[in-house]
Amino acid sequence: MSAREELGRLEASGLIQIAALQPELEYLFRHALVQEAAYASLLKQDRRALHHAAAEAIFAQHPDRERELASVLALHFEQAGENARAAKYLVMAGDHALERFANREAIGFFTRASGLADESQGELRLRAAVGGAKASWGFKTSGREVDELELAVASGENAEPKLLGEAYFWIAYLRRQRGEVPETSPGLERATERAIAIAGSLKDARASALPRAMMGAGAAFTGRLREGAREMQAALNDMDQNTDPHSNAMIADFLAMTYARLGEFDAADEIVARGTQQAARADEISRVDIDITQSAVNYERGELDRAAQQALHCSTRAEGLGAYACVVAANVMFGSATMAKDDASSAKLPLERGDELAMVTNMAPFRTLTKGLLASSYAQLGDLPTGVAGWNEALGAARGMNDRYGEARVLWARGRTFALQSPPDWTAALADFENAVRLFDEMEARPALARALYDRARALRAQGHTAEAAEVEQRALTLGRELGLKDAPFA
Repeated sequence: MSAREELGRLEASGLIQIAALQPELEYLFRHALVQEAAYASLLKQDRRALHHAAAEAIFAQHPDRERELASVLALHFEQAGENARAAKYLVMAGDHALERFANREAIGFFTRASGLADESQGELRLRAAVGGAKASWGFKTSGREVDELELAVASGENAEPKLLGEAYFWIAYLRRQRGEVPETSPGLERATERAIAIAGSLKDARASALPRAMMGAGAAFTGRLREGAREMQAALNDMDQNTDPHSNAMIADFLAMTYARLGEFDAADEIVARGTQQAARADEISRVDIDITQSAVNYERGELDRAAQQALHCSTRAEGLGAYACVVAANVMFGSATMAKDDASSAKLPLERGDELAMVTNMAPFRTLTKGLLASSYAQLGDLPTGVAGWNEALGAARGMNDRYGEARVLWARGRTFALQSPPDWTAALADFENAVRLFDEMEARPALARALYDRARALRAQGHTAEAAEVEQRALTLGRELGLKDAPFA
């Protein structure tokens, strides 16, 4: 009896039904329980043989759709007990999912590939680890990504240099996200050095752009804003339209924010425009990211209402996508804008959500500002002990990571809170304002410097230092108006 006749008998018995006639005849079981019963009746070795035959048949009939059908091929090879071949197709399926911006699906494929690859597949393990890092960094992280990358690197040191350099880049990036700094983290220092060395060996400025940009972002994070901007700008200039749009958009985010903190708003706007173009070629998460950056630029410029509205909209979009790293960043920006207007009640809930997700996503660089702003909101709403504990935690974290900008922002926010108390604690406020002014001045963080100077002048005047207060206030107003700040008292 032919296969067609056998299928006809099964259809007549009501076990299967025609699902499609074109482009090929396709049948489905009428009920999942029938399928399960038929499958369970097969001997294990027969099941494996059938899965192997199915995979080979799919490949033979659709050789030009191997990438598209990789997940199906991987399933059949895995069920056939051919784990090495399954791992190969799982990585292919993960790459295909990333190209379609199906990040969660990609994470599953790469994770399964890592578990199935054998010791001879070092390069494949490395591809899976790099793919997993790319797919997961904006979502909830397991905390194991760095360990998995470093294990994969150890078994794949003879891999293709570009892939190896990419792996070291992601190790460095994720370690940075955890709050590590090269001065105290040998792992971060080595990963960064290896990424740059490998990129340099390729004799391609585009290949070294991403690790160089990471070095620039690290410099900006530790308060060397101008140096960081210079390094990131040079790296971005070496990235062309063929470069991964995610990477292009990510560097644009960092650079635009750095320019805004320097008060160079024309440059920041130009980079946001470029980042927006790149994000349009990427996915929705990249587009949310660049919109968060726009809100950050508007915050530094003093357009507080606009910044808050943008940040809140971005937070809602990011929650819908499950992009929790974006939620953290958006909520920090919303908290910054609302706390700048002394609106602690509006800031509290978004900052609490940001604080919760900063732990989930290992977003250490954002934890300083989240905790510091949240502490100020608690204190301004009457819970001073919780505020004091939060400030201490935020300052400890900032100093441990050498996050000088974050430290200065927390000191400034704490000083503003002391000034808002009834009665105001002008002595404590003045001490915080003076320390914040010193740090902002050293970093050339000029918009923040202008505002901190103005607050310092208020504290000096309250303590009777009228002449010094007038001098400091004039410096603040001159700087703020030179920068074109839009918030009071500069507008």
